Amino acid sequence: MADKCTGECLKCSFQQQVYCSAQRTYAIMNNQEAIVNRLDIIEDMLSGFERKDIIPLEDNAQKGSGAENREPSTT
Repeated sequence: MADKCTGECLKCSFQQQVYCSAQRTYAIMNNQEAIVNRLDIIEDMLSGFERKDIIPLEDNAQKGSGAENREPSTT
């Protein structure tokens, strides 16, 4: 391995590649655990709301001109 990782794994020995892979996998597992913990906290915070409070269901659908800037045809 070089003094500093350049991200060019093909330049390193197979043993070094396996070691780096294991280290990265371990780091990803720790990150995943942290992400799941944060999602659990967010879920707990959101569980106090009712669905209608989070996503207001209003009848504000487009009326009249649409994306093509013309009135809908009524024929």
